[in-house]
Amino acid sequence: MFDTVQENQSQDAVDWTAIYDELDEFSDYCCFLCDAYASIFNRSQDEVIGERTISGIKRSASWMKERLGDINAKFRKAQEQSCPETNDKKETK
Repeated sequence: MFDTVQENQSQDAVDWTAIYDELDEFSDYCCFLCDAYASIFNRSQDEVIGERTISGIKRSASWMKERLGDINAKFRKAQEQSCPETNDKKETK
């Protein structure tokens, strides 16, 4: 679903559009989940939240954290590929 960026791109070709599309799709999904969480907690003020709901929230929160890390890594890799002078400055420090 979120694997729009090809891992085997050439050194000089960075598909910024694909990376942006992946981030945009992920952002939409995060907004949906945040609205769902708020709805659960607003509706459940007088109710006990079930173990299955809690488990689902934990799983989706872990997934969001992992996906964000993957997207950040793709941005870093794309930046390194498109801005080699930035890498030279990092190596000299």
